[in-house]
Amino acid sequence: MFTFEATPVMFVGLLVLFGWCTVRSVRELTRPQDSGQRVSAMLHLVMSVVMLLMVAGPTWRTLTAFVPLPLLVGLFAVATGWFVRRAVVAGRTPDRDGLLHFLGHSAMFAAMTWHLAAMAVMSANLMPGGDQGQGHPGGHEHGGGMELGDWMSEASRPGGVLWWFALIGLPLMACLLVASLRALWSAVGPVPEQAADAADCDCGDGRAHHATPRAHGCHEVRPVGSTTFRLAALSDFAMNGGMFWMSVGLMAPLLPFLASLAL
Repeated sequence: MFTFEATPVMFVGLLVLFGWCTVRSVRELTRPQDSGQRVSAMLHLVMSVVMLLMVAGPTWRTLTAFVPLPLLVGLFAVATGWFVRRAVVAGRTPDRDGLLHFLGHSAMFAAMTWHLAAMAVMSANLMPGGDQGQGHPGGHEHGGGMELGDWMSEASRPGGVLWWFALIGLPLMACLLVASLRALWSAVGPVPEQAADAADCDCGDGRAHHATPRAHGCHEVRPVGSTTFRLAALSDFAMNGGMFWMSVGLMAPLLPFLASLAL
């Protein structure tokens, strides 16, 4: 967990990013949706709320007192499977944008599952007998009498459990970083020229559609460059970028320099 005293920039920054994600996710649920989109929107809202509560120790301990950490891991594993399934379905259609959209969300939810699983392993070594739900450990003794700092040092060595978690998380962290940068560009970048000049087309469903490049996936079709499109892209940036930032400490066994981002 984070505190304003230890990491003021990170503490405030993560609260802003995940607070925006939560507000935006609530807004998404008010829009017209089919059943699949509504399930996806609900999962995004749950993820936003969990990430927001994860920032500060008191709110995280309150959440995990009611929803144990292993249950959260299982929930997000199931959510990852939901988006993988939607990606598979989209892959059977000509909708390449939809496929990429759901693959991106699959990676994001897999990264959340990975993050929570790593926290569960560390929490199990927080106090004698394992004290789940306390978040990132610090200053307590390991169940076998070893100081927690010594345990983390040992577990971070090549072949240790935290080293393996960092290795598994490497591609997930890369996906989060790339997705966040792409989303930021979509939010603030110019509208592609072909989008402005595109003509109307028949998309095969008996209705005329504008050929402007559009975003597909967990919501209704949105023209690229529209206000709704840019706000949704900002939310994607906040979710992916915020999770990347929050997870940098877990990558220290492989990439120690990332720990310097915990400001």
